[in-house]
Amino acid sequence: MLNLDQLQVAVAAANRRFDLIGKKHPDLKAKLWNGKAASFLVLSLPGGQTGIDSSPIQILNEFPAMVVDDNAKTSALNLLSRLKLLESEATAGPETERVKTQLNQLALQLKYDGECQVEIRFNRLNYDLIWKLQVEDLVNRNLTPQTKASIRIVLGTLTQFVRTIP
Repeated sequence: MLNLDQLQVAVAAANRRFDLIGKKHPDLKAKLWNGKAASFLVLSLPGGQTGIDSSPIQILNEFPAMVVDDNAKTSALNLLSRLKLLESEATAGPETERVKTQLNQLALQLKYDGECQVEIRFNRLNYDLIWKLQVEDLVNRNLTPQTKASIRIVLGTLTQFVRTIP
């Protein structure tokens, strides 16, 4: 279980690792014809995924399975539902701002599943690159399937990244 500060440390460490891998394998960081990167990082569990740079509110909204079940999560989900209702009714005003403020304060108390994995996703599949990444030293080979039938590349868990020395 990680708090927000630990999550941010883990994300920074994962991004540094991704940059190191990108230096060894430039195709990983190439830009596609549409301007998107060839690959990007996500936080993933069997219950879903979200972008690695997602805010606590985005994580709660897109990937609630990553947030540990407790009173803070329950309260935050209730506030998020209330906020969505207020915004759908187009009743922006003091109530909407009050709910946003409460939600942002509560987001600081959320805890995150340390077993959540940092994985590479691809906007363009380059199988030769994927097969090279499967045996890359900077990739977690225990969590990355070592088969040509898989495109899943796992850098590690959030807990592992918190423990890495910057």
